[in-house]
Amino acid sequence: MMNKEVSLEQIMSDIIMFFDRNKKLIISITLTGVLIIVLFQKFKPAYYATSAIVTSGISAYERIPEDEDVLNQRTAINLINNLQLDVKKEDYSSLSYKLNISNEQATNIKFIEAEQLLRQDKDEKFHNTPKFQINLLVRDASIITEIQDGLLYYFNTNPYVLKYKNEYSKSNFEIINSIEKEIAELKTLRVDSKSNIDMSTFRVFSNKDNTEIQNPIIDLVHKKQEVKTQGLLNPLDYVKGFTRTEVAEREVLVWGSTVGILSFFLSLIIALVREVKSKALKK
Repeated sequence: MMNKEVSLEQIMSDIIMFFDRNKKLIISITLTGVLIIVLFQKFKPAYYATSAIVTSGISAYERIPEDEDVLNQRTAINLINNLQLDVKKEDYSSLSYKLNISNEQATNIKFIEAEQLLRQDKDEKFHNTPKFQINLLVRDASIITEIQDGLLYYFNTNPYVLKYKNEYSKSNFEIINSIEKEIAELKTLRVDSKSNIDMSTFRVFSNKDNTEIQNPIIDLVHKKQEVKTQGLLNPLDYVKGFTRTEVAEREVLVWGSTVGILSFFLSLIIALVREVKSKALKK
């Protein structure tokens, strides 16, 4: 037990003396590494991060069955993420054409990506919402507004989206006309002197569960308003547009801490190698 205690004491003593002998080297290398990365981050070109919350009616146009009465946003998200492929390839000509912006503005887009927004229920399970978020990184904050408008152009001129939207609008128009005809027929029945049923106040109750079936005319009016509301769905709508930020993202703290730790370990290795060589020469 005494030998063990002496050994541990000797080890701690050697470590302390090692740091004491090499403190100047360790401190100088660590601080130099941190200083270099801080200066690099300060003087390198800045970029600006912003995000927008959006929704899209594309899945409604495609008549994709809704999951939990929520619009499926997969197609819209994929269209946004397809732009990031152009950014990665540095295909700024294609990006410029899709967003209807200049080639110079396109070169200032560093990153663009969409992600589904989720909600958490009381059981801590996550569910989709009809909205998603677009994350944007640019090298020039002045182009944020142009990109926001460019994304609207990108969706509103997409041939696939336009084809389904036109068919969707056409079918909604036909549904509304059919509903209006049905309402007119029911109103005619209501005032028909041969009919003993007043359709304006007609109610039916189920003997099984006593649930009320609403006035058919009112039900049709509600259905008509629902279809009209669906007609307001655009290929892309901003719930919250991109913030025109002026605060540059440089990540000085993250990179400074990382490089500081790496520089510290590098200084230890250099100090250890130097001492090993020094002892070898003395022998």
